[in-house]
Order: sequence, then C-alpha cells, then structure tokens
Amino acid sequence: MTGRDEAPREQTREPAPLPFINMTPWDRVPAPPREWSVKDRIPLRQPTLFSGEGAIGKSLLALQLCCAHVLGRDWIGMLPEPGPAIYFGAEDDTDELHRRLADITAHYGVTFTDLIHGGLHLLSFAGEDALMGAVNRGGMIEPTPLLQQLHQAVRDIRPKTVAIDTSADVFGGNEIDRIQVRQFVGLLRRMGIDGDCSVMLLSHPSLTGINTGTGLSGSTGWHNSVRARMFFKTAATDQGEEPDPELRELQFMKNNYGPIGERVRLRWRNGVFVPEVGEGSLDRMAREQQSDETFCAKILEFAGQGRNVSIKPNAPTYAPTEFAKERSAREAGLKKTDFEAAMRRLLASGKIRVDSYGPPSRGWTRLVTT
Repeated sequence: MTGRDEAPREQTREPAPLPFINMTPWDRVPAPPREWSVKDRIPLRQPTLFSGEGAIGKSLLALQLCCAHVLGRDWIGMLPEPGPAIYFGAEDDTDELHRRLADITAHYGVTFTDLIHGGLHLLSFAGEDALMGAVNRGGMIEPTPLLQQLHQAVRDIRPKTVAIDTSADVFGGNEIDRIQVRQFVGLLRRMGIDGDCSVMLLSHPSLTGINTGTGLSGSTGWHNSVRARMFFKTAATDQGEEPDPELRELQFMKNNYGPIGERVRLRWRNGVFVPEVGEGSLDRMAREQQSDETFCAKILEFAGQGRNVSIKPNAPTYAPTEFAKERSAREAGLKKTDFEAAMRRLLASGKIRVDSYGPPSRGWTRLVTT
C-alpha cells in the first residue's frame, strides 16, 4: 500500500455486435419481388415527396389516391394496391375535405359509407399544432407526441398509403439543413417500415424550384433522402406558355426502383383530376380498341371456365399476365403491357370493376365486366 487512495478504474463494456445480415439462405430462395403502393411509381416502406405550387391541386390528387386505395379503383390511369389509407391534412378543414370527397365519390359512383368500409381515415389539423418533427437542444430532429400517435395508428390500421399535407406544417427544422431533413425523412421511413406502407409527404416548392422546374425547396437533402419524388404543375408548351388553366402535368422526378422522367397529363373536371386523352394515330386507336375488346371478352371467357382473374400485379391470376398467355392474344400480337393499358382504360370508364366474392373474412376479389 502506498498510503494514497487509488482512483477506481473505469469499467469498460464491450460494444454489442453489429447485426450483420445472414445471407446463407439466399442461394436457395429467390429474391423477393419489389412491392409497391402504386406499381412502378410509389414504393412501399419508403417516403415519397410530392411537391406542387399552391392551389395546383396536389391535396386533391392525394385524396384521390387515398380513395383509389380503399375502393380498389384506378388513380389517374394507374392501379394502387387495394387497402386502407390515412390522409393527414394541416391546411384544409373538415368542411373542405367533405366538399372534395363529395366530388371524388361522385366520380367513382360510390358513397361515403363505401369509403369508410374500405378503410379511409381522415385527420384535419387545420389551425392546430401539426408539428411532427421538432428540434431538440442538441439541434437534432426528434418525433413529437403527434408523430408518435400517427405512428401507432399506422401500426394498428396497416394502411397502404399515408398522405401528409404539408411538410411546412409538420417539419419544425431548418429545410436547408441536410442533417435535419434526413433525420425527419428517416422518421417517416421508420413509420413506413413498421406499417408496411408508403408515406407521401406533400410540399410547396420554392420560387426557384418552380422557375427551374425541379419542384424543390430548401436543401437537396429532400431529393436525396426520399426514394421517389413527384412534381405537380400547370401544363406548359415548349415555349413556356400555359394555354389551358385546367390542364396539369404530373412529372416523376425520381424513382430509385422504377422508371423516371415520365409525364402524365391530367385535366381538372367536375372536381377531380382525370387523364388527358391526346390525339393518337388511327393504328394506335385501333390497337387500343382491340385490346379493350379482347380484355372484356377474356374476363367473360375465363368466368365461364370458373377461372377468376385479379387486379393485383403480384397475384398468380393477374389478368394481363393470364390473358397474354392465350393463343388468340399471341396471334393478335397483344402483350401484357397492352392488357395492362386496357385494364386501366376499362376501369376508368367503368366498363369493368373489382368484385368481392367468397367468405368476407378472406377478402377475395376478381375482375368482372359491368
């Protein structure tokens, strides 16, 4: 003993091992298919940024998407996965949501009861504190009690899509701070993973984002952090003219898992947005008519054989895939893509619809002609 008190030694703790992925089974099992909220456009378990200048109609388009999910119907010519949906609005009050949904139900020919039974959940925080991500004392973004409530609701409801309107209302950080932006997007991604759903965050672009056509505002961290991004704007000519105030353009600016750069022309009509049908060649029009007629005929033919076909792309009885295998389709030169386009047109026109059958607990659906 030296007579001096020795300082106690610090207890060192070994760090927990990293959770490396076990790839051993991967040689025996195929890679899982990519899963989408809207095929090739909006991925599941990821945030999607949907930007558009004020009054362009992005809230309405997001509401249409939510309704298409719960009704199992088309959305601007695309086919969302059927299932519940949550719309969180911080700008429109309950009466405004009622008015907009009245136009949407009229467009689809359904009732509000149909939306409720399908699993549409609405939240209006207009005029209230809608903050979901706040800056703590360390300058980091952390979830607010409201985001925690929404996260729990997503776990319980298991929606296909959560639409959050808008980022300016729910993000309490600095939009030009990349770290804070990435942290907030990370919170939304965690919610999407836990709920097995897509998370669509609506946003307003800056003046520069509008003029340059990027649709962005603040840090490029928004573009880099999300896996898909869409920009909704007024349709313009190559010379920048906007000849038709009711014509819009939805541009897919980013898609890590699918095609990018596509532009969809939409027209505001009777309170909703519908695809704008452009003039096509006579040959293309004839081919589309042949595809439509064949699609309807095949539904009836398969039904007569006791065979149901599905709207779901991952289903073994996916209608476009099954119809393209038929000898008559091959002889006519009709492919799966022709039948997918036909299915979108026929759904939009109401000539075919999704019908439920079998025990209600099983949730089976099939395509039928009307």
